[in-house]
Amino acid sequence: MELLTREIANTYRDRAKALPYNGMQDIGERRALRIELQERCGVTELEAINIINGFHIDIYCMKYLIKAREAAEGTQEPAKKKRRKQYDRREFY
Repeated sequence: MELLTREIANTYRDRAKALPYNGMQDIGERRALRIELQERCGVTELEAINIINGFHIDIYCMKYLIKAREAAEGTQEPAKKKRRKQYDRREFY
């Protein structure tokens, strides 16, 4: 899998612009383009749709750059704390 870069994202955005306008629906050639981007860079479906539509490209590139750097350094993502259910104390008294 390749690291998502601005050049890759812009290439897919430009390829999507060249397709016939269909309301930016995820069908036909646009869907094939999205799936290709997902398989190439390992992005989620929503991220791939946003990239080919030209939205949040810089944010997604930075996200995957940070993930790749953390994987290379061997640092782990901070563990998410489990949220506890809040009880009304009056229930118990």
